[in-house]
Amino acid sequence: CGIPYHAASSYIGRLLKAGKKVAICEQKGELQKGNKVMERVVTEVISPGTAIVEDYLDKNSNNYLLAIGKTGTYISIAYIDLSTGEFSAAKCLDGEKKDFLRKELFRLAPGEILIQETFYAEDPEIASILDSYKKVIINRFPDWQFDMTSSVEAVKRQFNVISLKGLGFEESDPELLSAGVILDYIHLTSKSLLPHITALNKYDSRQYMYLDESSLRNLEILRNIQDGSSRYTLIDVLDHTRTSAGSRLIKKWLSAPLTSISDIRKRLDTVDIFYRNQILLSNLRQSLSSIMDMERICSKVALDKANARDIEGLKNSFAKSIELITLLSDWQKEGFFPFLNQKTLSHVEELYAYLDSCLGENLPIVINEGGMIKQGYNQELDHLRSLRDNSQGILDEYMDQERKNCNIPNLKLRYNKVIGYFLEVTKSYIKNVPSHYIRKQSTLNSERFTTEKLTELETELNSAYDKIVSLERELFIQIRDRIKNEIPFIIELAETVSEIDCYQSFADAATAHGYIKPKVTDKKYISIKGGRHPVVEANLPPGEFIENDFFLESGKENLIMLTGPNMAGKSTFLRQNAIIVLMAQAGSFVPATEAEIGVVDKMFCRVGASDNLARGESTFLVEMSETANILRCATQNSFIIMDEVGRGTGTNDGLAIAWSICEYMTRKCRAKTIFATHYHELTQMDNPNVVNMSMNASEENGKLVFLKKIVRGAASKSYGIHVAELAGIPYEIIVRAKELMAAFEKESKAASVPEQTETIDLFPQEDMLRSEILSADLSNMTPLQALTFLSDLQNRYK
Repeated sequence: CGIPYHAASSYIGRLLKAGKKVAICEQKGELQKGNKVMERVVTEVISPGTAIVEDYLDKNSNNYLLAIGKTGTYISIAYIDLSTGEFSAAKCLDGEKKDFLRKELFRLAPGEILIQETFYAEDPEIASILDSYKKVIINRFPDWQFDMTSSVEAVKRQFNVISLKGLGFEESDPELLSAGVILDYIHLTSKSLLPHITALNKYDSRQYMYLDESSLRNLEILRNIQDGSSRYTLIDVLDHTRTSAGSRLIKKWLSAPLTSISDIRKRLDTVDIFYRNQILLSNLRQSLSSIMDMERICSKVALDKANARDIEGLKNSFAKSIELITLLSDWQKEGFFPFLNQKTLSHVEELYAYLDSCLGENLPIVINEGGMIKQGYNQELDHLRSLRDNSQGILDEYMDQERKNCNIPNLKLRYNKVIGYFLEVTKSYIKNVPSHYIRKQSTLNSERFTTEKLTELETELNSAYDKIVSLERELFIQIRDRIKNEIPFIIELAETVSEIDCYQSFADAATAHGYIKPKVTDKKYISIKGGRHPVVEANLPPGEFIENDFFLESGKENLIMLTGPNMAGKSTFLRQNAIIVLMAQAGSFVPATEAEIGVVDKMFCRVGASDNLARGESTFLVEMSETANILRCATQNSFIIMDEVGRGTGTNDGLAIAWSICEYMTRKCRAKTIFATHYHELTQMDNPNVVNMSMNASEENGKLVFLKKIVRGAASKSYGIHVAELAGIPYEIIVRAKELMAAFEKESKAASVPEQTETIDLFPQEDMLRSEILSADLSNMTPLQALTFLSDLQNRYK
């Protein structure tokens, strides 16, 4: 359907949020005489993944278009934010696709997806994962569009190169498949070149801590589990950025912590400079608050969509950025951080001086109304403005000259709508009329004339406004094209400013919440003293959060068996240590009194329980799938938190699974692990690598008091009935539960010493064993299930 031009922005925004594509049609040429139909053509197609105008975007979040394809044994993905110019590509082996795609989809939260048709149609797992993203447009493209040769050519064409080695790629790299598809799709929809896309980044997962979908979700780094918003999340506590680009970057830092010790220390050292210099920090924050979103303005410039106010914002941002760099120049000279090279700074300073010389103040949004170019920049424009602003004075000056030259004292200048401006001469002075006067009309008492000069003046005066608007638009486009040539330098400046914004954000958060600088090492242990959960602490009155210490070392005491009643703080303790490690490796100070972090390569969080009905997965299946991924991927440098593993099935099954997992963690994997459980039998494990710890609680006058303090040793009771009472379960149910509990405990004690009775085997043991083995469905068992089955057989037939 068509919509009015003046209301287009509002309607387009609503349609994009609803997951629709919008075609923009514009008139072509002029309406010809006798032709009643004006030709219109589609000039652009806007989709949720290709929008660049701020009215359609969240200023603090990236807007990614994601492409997914398959080539050989690899899965290829590429993603681009057309509004900022960010363009990256990655790959994974076909066998890793499920976890890889879930992680990337959750991390990137794309607005639109392009996928290879057969990959989607022939792989139910992939289709299920994608279909769970209900609000995302999924474009299924035929296989011929996912052609490696075409994709390589598209990438070469975009970057104007004959070899991809300069970009860090070989032509056989699987990542290029999806990168080329994205470029072709954007060229088709935007119908323009993409000069602001200056690099294709190869996403190297080895540079970052591995965080799977479950970890990103359950640690609530960017979005909470309840409603998907940023309330009560880590980003909500740490995002003290002052620019939109900084807010987008800090999200990337927190969702992809570093693994290089030197890079982590550089970030921490830079944060420390700002933290220890509060006056510098305050001045930085003030300067940053005036800087606009240069990345997104550059994208609009590149696609010829930037208006005069955008360019004015860019100019003012240059001034503030130069001020910012000057504030940091002394630190830069001392080698603390090479924020911006001199070549880029010189280009920005020259561009600022140029824009300041040609742009006016308080510029309009639209470029077809004039009022954009500064007085004195263009002589022709100054002349036209003089004609427009001094028309009466120009005409008066012309009349004085005419009266003097022709000796007609009562010569008058008149105007009417029929003949325009004219000179009126009375009959008494008709003999003095010069020969160059051109007669136009006669009246009873006078004659009306014009001159070539008067006709020229009238034409100039009448067309001055139109010429001003046209010339200003032409000059503005020249200015915009000049900026277009400088986009690589502006992007570098914008990236530098956003990095500075992230550093100061971490420093300001550390100041506000009392965080300390962690020590990051290559040791095999993690030691945290006085640790606190940053989000929980931020939402409690000052001083109310109870601190706790934490220590684990790979190969030694590498597994904490954590027990204690519900509501005692086990889940908080699990998450807070994972979050502290993540914050440290992202470059942030941490909520503790002391912290030494041995770098973690992978982090896994098996916490929470929920059905994933959209994917056809039950709670227990989700739990086991996530656990299987942990067992498959974790190394001795990994950090794992596991909460209530095994609770989704029968008690004996669950205990056996949990016990086997703990043994595997200590003897094979040796990753640093916190294992929270209500299976008190697990605290009896005879294993030097396992340390029992519990959340302290006490009973006072029959009431349960949670002390929120972790202590060495297993919990003596689970206090489940006390917790039910606190939750408001009716009194008669509580009383009955206590009666049943006493009976169960009595029965348990009686059963623990069973009377020995003589039994008669109806079938030989060998027949029973053979029958069980043959009836077992081994092909559908996981390795862990097979191990449990074998262990059970051994125990029963010893």
